[in-house]
Amino acid sequence: MKIAFVLTVHHPNDDRVWYQQADSLRKAGHDVFVLSATRFIFNLPNVYTFDCQNLSKKEIIRKHASILNKLRPEIIICDNPVSILAAKDYKKKSAKKSIRIYYDVTEFYPSKIHLYYNNIFKNILKYCVLYCVSIYVGSLVDGFIFGEYYKAKRYKQLFFWKKSVNLSYFASLEYIKTFPINNIQRECSFFYAGYMSENYGFNNILKVIEKCADLFPETNFKLVVISKTEYKMPETSCENLKIDMQKSLPFPEFCASFGKSDIFFDLRKPDIENTRCLPIKLFYYMAAGRPMIYSNLKAIRREISETYEFGFLVEPENTAEIVEKIGLYLNDQKLYERHCKRARLLAETKYNWGKIEKKFIDFIDNE
Repeated sequence: MKIAFVLTVHHPNDDRVWYQQADSLRKAGHDVFVLSATRFIFNLPNVYTFDCQNLSKKEIIRKHASILNKLRPEIIICDNPVSILAAKDYKKKSAKKSIRIYYDVTEFYPSKIHLYYNNIFKNILKYCVLYCVSIYVGSLVDGFIFGEYYKAKRYKQLFFWKKSVNLSYFASLEYIKTFPINNIQRECSFFYAGYMSENYGFNNILKVIEKCADLFPETNFKLVVISKTEYKMPETSCENLKIDMQKSLPFPEFCASFGKSDIFFDLRKPDIENTRCLPIKLFYYMAAGRPMIYSNLKAIRREISETYEFGFLVEPENTAEIVEKIGLYLNDQKLYERHCKRARLLAETKYNWGKIEKKFIDFIDNE
């Protein structure tokens, strides 16, 4: 079959789309195309992009629908209500009535990023309007692909009769390079990838690493940061602490390098939305065979029952508690090695894309 991904909020080389879903469909013999409303040019086969920066929602819908009309796919997988409206416009005008549209739900809609007014009443009104839009587009699709429990809940309750598949954010192990386990009592490398902002807890990370460097002067610490965010890093007075800022890497290079670090951080604020979002990088860190220290999020607790076997869930602003957890590793190399090995074993036996790939292919192949 000819299958098109229509993306409004994701780039065409998105980990989940390009390196998992699209790749699996190609291997299964389908013709796969990716449409993305991005201002960046991607030199990838069967990828169509356009700059949506100054376009209205209606113009984006028309652009997507125009490309779909040229490609004439039989199955369309969408990432956003705008993408669904474009797919519906194409389906309505097409002579083919067997066209199927699926909604890959990986983002909250509406999300807090949509509520930018200073006036609370305007935010409430906008939330209600966008919520109604989400219900409307849910009624248009033929089925759902759900990335996680909390983002699926609304659609499962309202459209329980429609076909759906649960497809978590597990990593593809073939991309992840593993490295020997280091003696972290001599040198310990922390790792963070993401936005450097208060909401994402980057300030919490800086407090933790400074405290670690102060309390464990015999250990040389390094924080490796990969981010697109512009950020002026504060000066540190700790001689045994270095911060290595790196630019974002292409996905294969990222997967081949981040496992060099010893402990992975994510200390985002557990607000009403964040706590219900399952971080995709968690599964990649697990696959690298390294412990992780994450904010105590409801979504993590629900999805992974073995978290305590390879890391710690913490209150992100409790610096003393987090440093105490890191101290457990620094003072007990065997505990650290046990958590490293357990993380990798869980990825190999349970939390990897290969375990759910067939479920995805069967969902697409079976009408």
